[in-house]
Amino acid sequence: MKSNKMSLFSCILMGIGSIIGASIFATTPIAIKIVGGNGIVLGFILAAVFVVFKTLPEMVLTSALPANGAAYMHLTRLVHPSLGILQSINNLVIGPMKIATMSLTFAAYFAMLVPGIPPVAVAIAITLIFTVITLYGIQIAAWVQNVLVGVLLLALFLYVFLGWGKTVVTLGQVLSTTVQLSKLWAAMGIMHGSLIGANALMYVADEIEEPGRNIPIAFIVGTILTAVLYAAMAYVTVGVMPQFFKIDNLATVAKTFMSPVMLAFFISGGALLAVVTSINSAILMFSRSHFAGARDGLYPAAIMKMNKHGAPANAIWLNTGIAVLAMASGYNLTDVINITSIPGLLLSPLIFAAIFWLPKKFPASYKTSFLKMPHWINIAIVVIATALCFLLGGYVLKQMKPKNYITMAVFYLVAFLYVYGRALYLKKKRGVDMIAAMKKPHEPWLAREKAAEAELAAQKA
Repeated sequence: MKSNKMSLFSCILMGIGSIIGASIFATTPIAIKIVGGNGIVLGFILAAVFVVFKTLPEMVLTSALPANGAAYMHLTRLVHPSLGILQSINNLVIGPMKIATMSLTFAAYFAMLVPGIPPVAVAIAITLIFTVITLYGIQIAAWVQNVLVGVLLLALFLYVFLGWGKTVVTLGQVLSTTVQLSKLWAAMGIMHGSLIGANALMYVADEIEEPGRNIPIAFIVGTILTAVLYAAMAYVTVGVMPQFFKIDNLATVAKTFMSPVMLAFFISGGALLAVVTSINSAILMFSRSHFAGARDGLYPAAIMKMNKHGAPANAIWLNTGIAVLAMASGYNLTDVINITSIPGLLLSPLIFAAIFWLPKKFPASYKTSFLKMPHWINIAIVVIATALCFLLGGYVLKQMKPKNYITMAVFYLVAFLYVYGRALYLKKKRGVDMIAAMKKPHEPWLAREKAAEAELAAQKA
């Protein structure tokens, strides 16, 4: 019987499509203006290293205990429900804002091919199109992603191939020029939120073949391949146009060395497809996170309802609805990126906390997982990554405007009141203890632990 789950190949393409769309086309021009043209190559390399480094604890958790909802499930079951709640609520910011970021970026590039249509209308339309695609289940979404990423990679390779010979600044000059450290940190902070696109795979673990093995492989392979492409594209961008303050988007650079036909392909096959692949994976990722929360009572039961294609339709529409409201409210691209980056940096250390309890609560699963790492290394990574998250987050805070702060403060106040009211409602009206439900062990994990214990016993025999 044909599997209804994503293969390793599809996982790699899903991760690559998400990463590329998020970083290259949405954040490169902004990051270049912050750090300067000569620092962007180093910034991309260091940001990619940081993302891999800080994501390793999550990879270890997913390798040992895969589940839809990933971080939410790990925090509620391994640490405490309150942390899982905060992480899930946080995703109500990060998820829709990422979708909004990609959709607004798509609209900016689409206007180069078809001018005259209001950008917000285009952004909302593309969001709705990919919302409908994800409603048909993981197999359809993965198939669409495979095709789009194939065309996307061809367009980006052409950008590097055609642009490399037109550079007026050597790679050595770009790498050797000194860069102001504070600006480099700020640029890395901006790029961070987009470079972690491949972690979307962890949130759909139940819909992937051999998730404990395939997710870590896909994440590592996809991130390494993308990092190499990032560095090459960053060099071509500033090498062709050293007056970096004039770069408003990559198409501005591409038109200096591409023919009109090739430029049209780069915009349509590169910029547009890169963005929509990120929209696709973001919708998949964050809808599963809120599906897991609804299963525990955090959100109304309707949010966890599955349609006939095996997709959490209402959870998908929840994220899409918030994204559409954000775009319709008039936020521009820089606002959306800043609002997305701050929660991702300052609150992401919450996710790291679960790694401390993994070997205590599920020792056999930890010892037999595909991604085996000594526990002391995991702890060291968590401590360093947490410090870096706060450091980068502090620099990104300086880029924000008052309305960004106000929006975030209002959101978290409303979120607190909602969670408190939701818990009271469930206890008084339905006799359900929401916190107790979140502490209840995940049945597939218990089965996995028993199987792991048997495997370890067989090895000793």
